[in-house]
Amino acid sequence: MTRGWLLDLHPIGNSSIGLWIKDLRRSVHLHELKWSPKVYIRGSLERLIELAGILSRIYGVNFVERSPRPGAPLETVLEVNVPIGGKRRTAKLILDMGNHGQFQVYNVDLPSMQEFLYEHDLYPTAYVEIRDGEIRALDSVEDLDYDLSWLKMGFLEAELEAGGITPSFKDRLKKIIVKHENEEIALDGPEDRILETLTKLLDELDLDIIITDRGDSFLIPYLHYRAKLNRVRFRLGRLSDPRRIRIRSSSYFSYGRIYHRFKGIKLRGRLHLDSSNSMLYEETGLEGVIEVARITRIPIQDAARRTIGSCMSSLQYYQAYKLGVLLPRIPSKPVYMDGRTLIRADRGGLILDARIGIHWNVAEIDFKSLYPLLMLRYNISGETVNCECCRNNGYEVPDLGFHICKRWRGVVPRTIELPLKKRLSYKLLSREVNDLELKKIYEKRSDALKWILVTSFGYLGFKKAKFGSREAHLAVCALARATLLKAVKIAEKMGFKVIHGIVDSLWVKKEDASEVDYLKLVKKIEGELGLPLSYEGIYKWIAFLPSRANPNKPVNSRYFGVFQDGRLKYRGIEARRRDCPKIVKDMQLRMLKKLAEANSPEELRIKALECLEIYNEYVRKIILGEVNIGDLAVRRVVTKYPDEYLVKSRGAITIKKLEKAGLRVRPGQEVAYIIAGPEPLRTIPLILNPGIYDSSEYIKLLKRASETILSVILKNEK
Repeated sequence: MTRGWLLDLHPIGNSSIGLWIKDLRRSVHLHELKWSPKVYIRGSLERLIELAGILSRIYGVNFVERSPRPGAPLETVLEVNVPIGGKRRTAKLILDMGNHGQFQVYNVDLPSMQEFLYEHDLYPTAYVEIRDGEIRALDSVEDLDYDLSWLKMGFLEAELEAGGITPSFKDRLKKIIVKHENEEIALDGPEDRILETLTKLLDELDLDIIITDRGDSFLIPYLHYRAKLNRVRFRLGRLSDPRRIRIRSSSYFSYGRIYHRFKGIKLRGRLHLDSSNSMLYEETGLEGVIEVARITRIPIQDAARRTIGSCMSSLQYYQAYKLGVLLPRIPSKPVYMDGRTLIRADRGGLILDARIGIHWNVAEIDFKSLYPLLMLRYNISGETVNCECCRNNGYEVPDLGFHICKRWRGVVPRTIELPLKKRLSYKLLSREVNDLELKKIYEKRSDALKWILVTSFGYLGFKKAKFGSREAHLAVCALARATLLKAVKIAEKMGFKVIHGIVDSLWVKKEDASEVDYLKLVKKIEGELGLPLSYEGIYKWIAFLPSRANPNKPVNSRYFGVFQDGRLKYRGIEARRRDCPKIVKDMQLRMLKKLAEANSPEELRIKALECLEIYNEYVRKIILGEVNIGDLAVRRVVTKYPDEYLVKSRGAITIKKLEKAGLRVRPGQEVAYIIAGPEPLRTIPLILNPGIYDSSEYIKLLKRASETILSVILKNEK
């Protein structure tokens, strides 16, 4: 019998799983368990019996009862045990045998390692027991204070003797640096000795996790290449590393942005995380990655590199798997609506235009996880909206004429219940705990679960979602609009004026209202609607900004203000933009801090005038060249390949210059450049170490940023 923590798992051959367990003595062992993934075949019983006879010569087969879709009765289907990695090949074989019409194949795109975790009710870092060839978890995925002290983590860096503008496999390895706890170990000397020593050092330190920067896109392949060149036996994992380590990448589009992701280079027995190739790690750190891996039951190295939508989908697949619901290859059927119905239904969230200008003594109140809570409360899932069984007695969705099932609890509500519960608990713990390190851990885990919950709503309307539908997406939006409107009416009945409302947030004020008054409003709304609210606090003052094109029209996502406790909050201005030069952000933040000192309208005007001196100070720096060239960099995310740009822009010109310099830039990657002239859109890529810049263009950027926050205050000043 073995007890310990599940570090990682991976295939061993075609029909075994390797489990890396760290025992109570902090020793890591590899355990091998026999196991095969499964696909399921649906068709007429007569044809299934015939198919079973044919497949049984190669595969293990069995007849089982499963549900072909959520809420449907059980049917007899054929279960086929296939080799690890052989699902798609087997599915194609079966579909060909049935002439692509007699059989439907299920669970084909369920990753095998996830299926193993689902089947055994396991998750990464679980405390497990292995006895007589069986494994089971001894703790719970619902635990909040689970132990991770057994994990040993280190950072791996390398210094090269670079011969060009970017590192190359041809560059000689100069030094390796390993950072562990508070120690930094440097390895230098001949290349072969560095590489040999690195393998030994990782074993001596007994690291469980190696974190790199650009490990997937360069460092790990580079180290293996240099080891091969020097004929050195080299590995980074606890077992031999993959034989063929190649750099692979792809671009993808998500939530209005294009991203570029490199295929992960995974180690065996030791985890490798690339901080530059993991949105989840970048946003929430290791704590967030592990929380998501646990709750979605995805191996840690995979969870770190997956899109958050893929992680959320795994949570849905797990729920379906435990319910005996099969996963279809083709997602839910499309919904067709006439134009009139679409106009009525597809309206998104409720937005009440902001009142342009400066407002004093304003409170901000937000609904906590409003959309997920509505999905949970009203049982909204792809299969529950407009179901066949509750046409006459289902719950009616406001304005739309839709109904929601009362008989079957949907897959989506089942999915979001645990992350929603845990996130609310983490937020509560982070407010109550005094230990700053523990507070940070709770906040990271809460932030990671927020991504899961946000995506759970977005995926309802995603055309490839297996448990979503457009109708379900529209139903949530309708319920959210009705909820916010009810909150507005409650506030107005209590004498508050609504300054702005957007989706799940309200800004309200009342003459001479105190914090007690605002908290009474919060409790009243919570009591009547039965939904939790977050009281963000009272703004000393807040400014809602107009459109540059039409000064009489507000831009609802552009505002800035200061709470009574001194906290700044700003959205939609230059200080929040990713593409804005650092020098412009720094200037605007200094202005905001200066404005935050004001306690009355007159003081605010005086502070705004003082901000003009800050502007002049930054202009002088630009003119006199007293700036760091990196602080002038404009950053753009590439959306196309260089030859696809038809319109000249600074970003497009920069990309083409990089290509001429031998650097291929792909969609989703970021480029940084210095503005070197107004015409013809002259730029110099930052990587080429520019020594010049166009001061007039940067002064324009500073002027625009200062006007963003000062014009609304000094609008009557000459």
